[in-house]
Amino acid sequence: MKGIGRRVTIGFLSIVALLFASGVISLFELSNLSNDTETILAASRRNLELAKDMLKFAHEHSQATLHIALFDDHTQHDICRRSMSDLEGKLAAARSEAVDASRLDSLSMTVSHLREVSESYLFTPNRVQADTLVVAGDGVQGVAALSGKRWYDEQYKVVYDEMVDDIQNFMTHTHSSLAPRAEQLNKNAYRSVAPVLISLVVMIAIVLMFYYFIRIYCVNPIVKMNRALSDYLSYRLPFNVKADLRDEFKQLADNIDKLIGITKQNR
Repeated sequence: MKGIGRRVTIGFLSIVALLFASGVISLFELSNLSNDTETILAASRRNLELAKDMLKFAHEHSQATLHIALFDDHTQHDICRRSMSDLEGKLAAARSEAVDASRLDSLSMTVSHLREVSESYLFTPNRVQADTLVVAGDGVQGVAALSGKRWYDEQYKVVYDEMVDDIQNFMTHTHSSLAPRAEQLNKNAYRSVAPVLISLVVMIAIVLMFYYFIRIYCVNPIVKMNRALSDYLSYRLPFNVKADLRDEFKQLADNIDKLIGITKQNR
């Protein structure tokens, strides 16, 4: 293949190669973007599930503790132990999966404190169900022990509320930690789209260049050869193509000129 055919073929194959390369790069980047998005969403979903489970087990422990403290319901001891163990298990899972486990130190301390407070009272054999008062003469001199209700309100609930706040802070941190990762996704999105945009700009430039060269080297020579041939056939003017002819177009013009010369000789 020579001349104008080779140039046109090379030009269009270059466009195809450019589009193919940009498409492959974009697909690769979009695949990475999809994987990163799935990872972030899975991590966020997992953290929310852990926080939800911790709140669930904390609530079960609180209800069981309340029944034991107020009604001395011994059937709730197993629920109390199990819910505390489940709560600590979920906390351990959250620490093992967290990017920065130090943010769970406060929650770990609060859970340990809750266990100490609850076990120091609930599993004491000589618990009292009402305040034990020391009375001397005309009045109350002091309180020797707390009732279950006062213990729950003044000691247990304080630690429990603190633990719930720490769990909610863990949930808040889970959402706030998505901000830098979302920014990274934004950058990855631009990076995945950039090859397509660049190839689009380059393709537009190449198409405009092709239009220019085809107009100059293909369309104009054909138009001028046709006009020169029409002038010869209509007015017997000399066949003279006023254009910069190259490759096959010059050969075509020369062949037409030779054909006209042969026709004149035959006449």
